[in-house]
Amino acid sequence: MSNKKNVPRLDPDERREQILSVASAHFAREGYEDVSVRAIASDAGVTRALVYHYFPGKESLLTTVLRRETQMLLDVTEPDPLLSRQDNLQRAVSVYLEHFSQSSGALRDLIAPRAMAPLLVHELAAYNHAVQVERVLSYLGQEDTPVTRLAIGAWLGFVVEAARESARNPAVPADEITRLCINSLHAITGSVLDLD
Repeated sequence: MSNKKNVPRLDPDERREQILSVASAHFAREGYEDVSVRAIASDAGVTRALVYHYFPGKESLLTTVLRRETQMLLDVTEPDPLLSRQDNLQRAVSVYLEHFSQSSGALRDLIAPRAMAPLLVHELAAYNHAVQVERVLSYLGQEDTPVTRLAIGAWLGFVVEAARESARNPAVPADEITRLCINSLHAITGSVLDLD
Protein backbone atom coordinates (compact mmCIF):
# COMPACT_ATOMS: atom_id res chain seq x y z
CA MET A 1 0.00 0.00 0.00
CA SER A 2 1.33 3.46 -0.87
CA ASN A 3 2.45 5.82 1.87
CA LYS A 4 1.88 8.86 -0.36
CA LYS A 5 -1.10 10.02 1.73
CA ASN A 6 1.31 10.69 4.63
CA VAL A 7 3.51 12.97 2.53
CA PRO A 8 3.03 16.66 3.36
CA ARG A 9 1.75 18.86 0.56
CA LEU A 10 4.49 21.11 -0.80
CA ASP A 11 4.42 23.80 -3.42
CA PRO A 12 6.23 22.89 -6.67
CA ASP A 13 9.50 24.64 -5.74
CA GLU A 14 9.59 22.98 -2.32
CA ARG A 15 8.83 19.57 -3.84
CA ARG A 16 11.58 20.00 -6.43
CA GLU A 17 14.07 20.94 -3.70
CA GLN A 18 12.98 17.94 -1.62
CA ILE A 19 13.56 15.58 -4.54
CA LEU A 20 16.96 17.19 -5.18
CA SER A 21 17.98 16.74 -1.53
CA VAL A 22 17.02 13.07 -1.57
CA ALA A 23 18.79 12.61 -4.92
CA SER A 24 21.94 14.30 -3.57
CA ALA A 25 22.08 11.80 -0.72
CA HIS A 26 21.65 8.89 -3.15
CA PHE A 27 24.34 10.15 -5.56
CA ALA A 28 26.74 10.71 -2.66
CA ARG A 29 26.11 7.22 -1.29
CA GLU A 30 25.78 5.14 -4.43
CA GLY A 31 27.67 6.96 -7.18
CA TYR A 32 26.43 7.88 -10.63
CA GLU A 33 25.80 4.49 -12.17
CA ASP A 34 23.94 2.77 -9.33
CA VAL A 35 21.40 5.44 -8.45
CA SER A 36 17.79 4.39 -8.99
CA VAL A 37 15.06 6.91 -9.75
CA ARG A 38 12.63 4.43 -8.20
CA ALA A 39 14.59 4.53 -4.90
CA ILE A 40 14.80 8.33 -4.97
CA ALA A 41 11.04 8.57 -5.53
CA SER A 42 10.38 6.09 -2.73
CA ASP A 43 12.58 7.94 -0.23
CA ALA A 44 11.03 11.26 -1.24
CA GLY A 45 7.57 9.76 -0.77
CA VAL A 46 6.49 10.55 -4.33
CA THR A 47 5.86 8.61 -7.52
CA ARG A 48 8.48 8.08 -10.22
CA ALA A 49 6.14 9.96 -12.54
CA LEU A 50 6.41 13.03 -10.32
CA VAL A 51 10.23 12.81 -10.31
CA TYR A 52 10.12 12.63 -14.12
CA HIS A 53 7.74 15.59 -14.15
CA TYR A 54 10.50 17.73 -12.63
CA PHE A 55 13.44 15.97 -14.26
CA PRO A 56 13.09 14.28 -17.68
CA GLY A 57 15.51 11.50 -16.74
CA LYS A 58 18.25 10.37 -14.39
CA GLU A 59 20.85 12.34 -16.37
CA SER A 60 18.84 15.53 -15.94
CA LEU A 61 18.46 14.84 -12.23
CA LEU A 62 22.21 14.22 -11.86
CA THR A 63 23.04 17.38 -13.80
CA THR A 64 20.77 19.47 -11.59
CA VAL A 65 22.16 17.93 -8.38
CA LEU A 66 25.75 18.55 -9.46
CA ARG A 67 25.09 22.14 -10.53
CA ARG A 68 23.29 22.77 -7.24
CA GLU A 69 26.16 21.31 -5.20
CA THR A 70 28.71 23.34 -7.16
CA GLN A 71 26.78 26.54 -6.50
CA MET A 72 26.52 25.67 -2.80
CA LEU A 73 30.32 25.33 -2.62
CA LEU A 74 30.79 28.68 -4.36
CA ASP A 75 28.23 30.30 -2.07
CA VAL A 76 29.83 29.09 1.17
CA THR A 77 33.29 30.25 0.06
CA GLU A 78 32.11 33.60 -1.32
CA PRO A 79 34.06 36.57 0.09
CA ASP A 80 32.44 38.57 2.87
CA PRO A 81 32.79 42.32 2.17
CA LEU A 82 32.91 42.99 5.92
CA LEU A 83 36.08 40.91 6.38
CA SER A 84 39.67 41.76 5.49
CA ARG A 85 41.37 39.97 2.60
CA GLN A 86 43.35 37.85 5.06
CA ASP A 87 40.25 36.93 7.07
CA ASN A 88 38.35 36.09 3.89
CA LEU A 89 41.17 33.82 2.75
CA GLN A 90 41.30 31.99 6.07
CA ARG A 91 37.52 31.67 6.14
CA ALA A 92 37.39 30.38 2.55
CA VAL A 93 40.04 27.72 3.17
CA SER A 94 38.39 26.63 6.40
CA VAL A 95 34.93 26.39 4.83
CA TYR A 96 36.32 24.61 1.75
CA LEU A 97 37.96 21.96 3.93
CA GLU A 98 34.79 21.57 6.01
CA HIS A 99 32.65 21.23 2.88
CA PHE A 100 34.94 18.47 1.60
CA SER A 101 34.86 16.58 4.89
CA GLN A 102 31.05 16.71 5.00
CA SER A 103 30.60 15.56 1.40
CA SER A 104 31.08 12.02 0.21
CA GLY A 105 31.10 9.77 -2.81
CA ALA A 106 30.09 11.30 -6.12
CA LEU A 107 29.54 14.77 -4.64
CA ARG A 108 33.12 14.88 -3.39
CA ASP A 109 34.16 14.49 -7.03
CA LEU A 110 33.04 18.07 -7.59
CA ILE A 111 36.07 19.15 -5.57
CA ALA A 112 38.47 16.37 -6.55
CA PRO A 113 37.09 14.52 -9.61
CA ARG A 114 38.16 10.98 -10.39
CA ALA A 115 39.34 10.23 -13.91
CA MET A 116 36.21 8.14 -14.58
CA ALA A 117 33.76 10.79 -13.35
CA PRO A 118 31.25 12.07 -15.94
CA LEU A 119 32.40 14.93 -18.17
CA LEU A 120 30.00 17.33 -16.47
CA VAL A 121 31.74 16.73 -13.13
CA HIS A 122 35.10 17.68 -14.65
CA GLU A 123 33.55 20.78 -16.26
CA LEU A 124 31.95 21.90 -12.99
CA ALA A 125 35.16 21.24 -11.03
CA ALA A 126 37.11 23.30 -13.59
CA TYR A 127 34.57 26.13 -13.28
CA ASN A 128 34.83 26.06 -9.48
CA HIS A 129 38.64 26.04 -9.77
CA ALA A 130 38.59 29.09 -12.07
CA VAL A 131 36.32 31.05 -9.69
CA GLN A 132 38.53 30.17 -6.71
CA VAL A 133 41.68 31.30 -8.58
CA GLU A 134 40.05 34.70 -9.16
CA ARG A 135 39.07 34.96 -5.51
CA VAL A 136 42.52 34.05 -4.22
CA LEU A 137 44.05 36.63 -6.58
CA SER A 138 41.83 39.26 -5.00
CA TYR A 139 42.77 38.12 -1.49
CA LEU A 140 46.48 38.37 -2.21
CA GLY A 141 46.31 41.73 -3.91
CA GLN A 142 49.19 40.71 -6.15
CA GLU A 143 49.75 41.53 -9.78
CA ASP A 144 47.74 39.23 -12.05
CA THR A 145 50.38 37.39 -14.06
CA PRO A 146 50.47 33.94 -15.69
CA VAL A 147 53.01 32.84 -13.07
CA THR A 148 50.80 33.97 -10.19
CA ARG A 149 47.79 32.18 -11.69
CA LEU A 150 49.87 29.04 -12.17
CA ALA A 151 51.02 29.21 -8.55
CA ILE A 152 47.48 29.67 -7.24
CA GLY A 153 46.16 26.85 -9.42
CA ALA A 154 48.86 24.52 -8.11
CA TRP A 155 48.12 25.65 -4.57
CA LEU A 156 44.43 24.80 -4.98
CA GLY A 157 45.58 21.28 -5.88
CA PHE A 158 47.51 21.23 -2.60
CA VAL A 159 44.37 22.31 -0.70
CA VAL A 160 42.38 19.49 -2.32
CA GLU A 161 45.04 16.96 -1.34
CA ALA A 162 45.11 18.36 2.20
CA ALA A 163 41.32 17.95 2.31
CA ARG A 164 41.63 14.32 1.19
CA GLU A 165 44.30 13.56 3.78
CA SER A 166 42.39 15.30 6.58
CA ALA A 167 39.30 13.25 5.72
CA ARG A 168 41.41 10.09 6.04
CA ASN A 169 43.22 11.32 9.16
CA PRO A 170 40.84 13.43 11.26
CA ALA A 171 43.32 13.52 14.14
CA VAL A 172 44.87 16.70 12.69
CA PRO A 173 42.86 19.73 13.93
CA ALA A 174 41.05 21.68 11.21
CA ASP A 175 42.66 24.99 12.18
CA GLU A 176 46.12 23.43 11.76
CA ILE A 177 45.22 22.26 8.27
CA THR A 178 43.94 25.73 7.41
CA ARG A 179 47.16 27.28 8.70
CA LEU A 180 49.24 24.79 6.71
CA CYS A 181 47.32 25.65 3.54
CA ILE A 182 47.73 29.40 4.04
CA ASN A 183 51.43 29.03 4.87
CA SER A 184 51.89 27.05 1.66
CA LEU A 185 50.14 29.81 -0.33
CA HIS A 186 52.53 32.33 1.20
CA ALA A 187 55.50 30.16 0.25
CA ILE A 188 54.41 29.51 -3.33
CA THR A 189 53.38 33.09 -4.17
CA GLY A 190 55.71 35.08 -1.93
CA SER A 191 52.71 36.94 -0.54
CA VAL A 192 52.78 38.41 2.94
CA LEU A 193 49.73 37.53 5.00
CA ASP A 194 48.90 38.12 8.64
CA LEU A 195 48.37 34.54 9.77
CA ASP A 196 47.38 35.52 13.30
